[in-house]
Amino acid sequence: MRLRCMSNSRGVSLLEVMISMIILAFGILGLAPMVVLSIEGNVISRDHTVAANLLKQKVEYYEGLDSILTVPYREYEQGLSNIYSRTTYIKDNSVDTLLPSGVYQIDVVVSWLDNENVKRSTSYSTYILKS
Repeated sequence: MRLRCMSNSRGVSLLEVMISMIILAFGILGLAPMVVLSIEGNVISRDHTVAANLLKQKVEYYEGLDSILTVPYREYEQGLSNIYSRTTYIKDNSVDTLLPSGVYQIDVVVSWLDNENVKRSTSYSTYILKS
């Protein structure tokens, strides 16, 4: 009797294959938004990494100088990596009386327009001691 039940089963029908393909297609379509979000996240991450490197680059430049330029100092650079602009502010106790003598405050702001034309920016502030 057992052989009889198994002998009626002749493999997978075309209808079963088509239904399983439709289920698989809906599953793959459900993953599509996650791929788009992943790509957008990578672009945002890249933008912030480049901006952080531009910030670090400028601060390290001023840390490496023997003396600071005349204060207060403001520098604006645009077209960095084609989309970034960087503004640097330097002040000392002649501008801000809360700063001790010989201490300079460096503020750097990097801004850019993202892929959706939204203005983004990030900033960094530090203090350096120059004699």
